[in-house]
This record gives sequence, structure tokens and C-alpha cells, in this order.
Amino acid sequence: MSELDYEIGGRRLLSAMDLSVGAGESVAVMGPSGSGKSTLLSLVLGLIRPLSGQILVAGKDITALRGSKLNRWRQQHIGMVFQFGELLPELTPVENVALPALLAKGNRSQAFKRAEELLLSLGVPVGTTTTGDLSGGERQRTAVARALMSHPSLLLADEPTGALDEQARDQVADVLFNVPRQNGCGLLVVTHDALVAERADRVLQLSHGKLVDAVSQGMV
Repeated sequence: MSELDYEIGGRRLLSAMDLSVGAGESVAVMGPSGSGKSTLLSLVLGLIRPLSGQILVAGKDITALRGSKLNRWRQQHIGMVFQFGELLPELTPVENVALPALLAKGNRSQAFKRAEELLLSLGVPVGTTTTGDLSGGERQRTAVARALMSHPSLLLADEPTGALDEQARDQVADVLFNVPRQNGCGLLVVTHDALVAERADRVLQLSHGKLVDAVSQGMV
């Protein structure tokens, strides 16, 4: 993204912001509540639009896309991991992970096969256990698997370990920050947790609408 401006209610949240996340790279963004971290992810997802600037995902400026074209580009190129997983507890992990492909009218057998492969690679059981019976860490790893179903160019994560205990946090963080190297995608994580952020290739601080290098500023 380049020269990105965004405001809401007369308050400027982002100002002439520049950020790039390359293939195979991980970037963590930290900042206090209300600084605009989740807004940044919503902009990258195309859920809201900036006042000005470009947001390039897989070479396409998503600010120029509308309706079905935007939805299709998002489905094909962006994966999202939420703080609480946003999974359906009554479904099995495999069903949860395969669901996006099924909703996109993908091949059922191929969708379930890829879902199983992803879950096994992330250490999640693939039996008949419902997702609601998994541990918190297993549910979040299931959410990571679901986000990877479409071979995304960019993986986004919004406080992905915020609801986990210390052991589960470390397990999920290990999985998440291995994804760029193993899958060749970019990873953009927003988090309050410095122990999670420091695993990234770059750590940035969002303050007063600007991103600064958190390491050089002594913030992590």
C-alpha cells in the first residue's frame, strides 16, 4: 500500500501510510487500542475504502475493484485469521477448513483432501471430533488452515493469539510465522503481544497514523 489516508468521524487514523509485505516475508504491526491496527486490515481486505492511496494485493489495486470482482480477488488471494477463529463449532475441523472452497463451488473431494493435508501439517486431529471440542490452540491452528485453503498471496492475522494461554500462544505463533517460508505468501499480523511480534521479520509500530520501525525505536 502507498500514500494511504483514512479517517472516520473527522479523526485521521492513517496518514500517507506506506507498507509493503513481500512473498515469504512476515510483518507484525503493534500499537495501542484505537490506533488503527484493525482498520488497516479492513482496508487490505477491501471492507472499507481509503480516502486516498493504493492497496496492491497480488499486483491488483483492490481500491479499484467493486462487488463480485472484489469478492473474487479477496477469495483467491487473501487469507484471514481472526482472534477467536470464527469457526463453526458443530462442524469437524475438516469441514470448517473445506467450507470456503465448497461455498465457492469447488470440487468436494479435492477440498476435503486439501483440508486434511493442511490440518495434519499443522498438528490438528482430522477425525470426527467437532471443532467445539478442540483445545483453543487447535482451534486457532484450524483457523490458520482454513485461511490457507485458497493458496493466498497474503495472509492476515488480527490478534491471532490474544485469546490463548501462554503454551497455546507459542504453538500457534510457531505455526503462523512458519507459513510465509513454507507457503511463499506474505504475512501481516496485528498484535498487542511483543513476544509474538518479535518473531516477525519486521516489527512496526502504528502511532498517530504512521508506521515506524519498532526495533530501531526501542519499542520491542
